[in-house]
Amino acid sequence: METTAERAARNESAFRDANERIEGAADAMAHLDEIPLICECSVRTCTEVVRLTREEYELVRSHGACFWVVPGHEVVAVDGVEVAKVRERREHFTILEKIGEAKVVSQQLDPRSAIGKGV
Repeated sequence: METTAERAARNESAFRDANERIEGAADAMAHLDEIPLICECSVRTCTEVVRLTREEYELVRSHGACFWVVPGHEVVAVDGVEVAKVRERREHFTILEKIGEAKVVSQQLDPRSAIGKGV
């Protein structure tokens, strides 16, 4: 049975995977300074889009346990279980870092890590 922390990590990882595909498509458009990306919050119905620079996105993606969310979407507890902490607040997005079991799951699901690639 999936735990609350695992469910939260899987939800956010699904958005992260979508953003990885968006960034890949943006690579073909060298003139694009900012990439329109989907909020990586744990709310399955969220469709908020924010433009991040490549540098901002890479800052978040440099840590397999981190996700970015739009301001106001900083969910750090789900069903009473603490799953994340605020790592950094910026003007147009917030970086969340998964903790505990959610951190382990999000790192396992990270498509950029050796663990996420099954290596």
